[in-house]
Amino acid sequence: MEQLTVQETQAMLIFVADNLIEAKEMLCEIDGKIGDGDHGFGIARGFNAVKETLNSNTYATVNNVFKDIGMSMLRSMGGASGVIFSSMFLGAGTLPDLAKLNTESLTSILREGLKKVKAQGKAKMGDKTMVDAYEPAVIALEQSQDSTLETALKSAVLAAEDGVRKTKEYPAKHGRAKFLYDRSIGIEDAGATTVSLIFKAMYNYLSTKNS
Repeated sequence: MEQLTVQETQAMLIFVADNLIEAKEMLCEIDGKIGDGDHGFGIARGFNAVKETLNSNTYATVNNVFKDIGMSMLRSMGGASGVIFSSMFLGAGTLPDLAKLNTESLTSILREGLKKVKAQGKAKMGDKTMVDAYEPAVIALEQSQDSTLETALKSAVLAAEDGVRKTKEYPAKHGRAKFLYDRSIGIEDAGATTVSLIFKAMYNYLSTKNS
């Protein structure tokens, strides 16, 4: 599939929300190994709000869909997690109005989101955070500009999943887990896993539509 309309983008992101809500227990289990064990609850709360918002509104631009997702997460999740994960979607607000979602526009939205995430969280690759999955996925999208949206997202999924695996090699430098430092090695980061699941859900939506 080359591109999605605004309404198709909305439907894809409702599908993403459903997938992340279903992942609540898994994400809590991962987070519980080196953190508070509540990451999945926060993500599920955020995406429940996203789903309610998207099901209740109509949109004229792709940007407004993404901005509404970000604001819903920011309001519902609270705390540092809400600020950082909402930033992933709020990058759309810095771009010109988009009538379609294609490889180029999704890359632009998520690149702007990555800038916001890194500015808010002060994290870089290798710090055992969501950035370890998010930045490689964005780079993969940037390297797939001549590909269909589905093919580009497949590359992003593989990059994000590799990033999650690599977080097992790093000591934590942020959040509660940073106090464990070397003891956090061998465990994947829950935030990076969440990012990977977001990309995977977008890809699965497109591959299902095209099957």
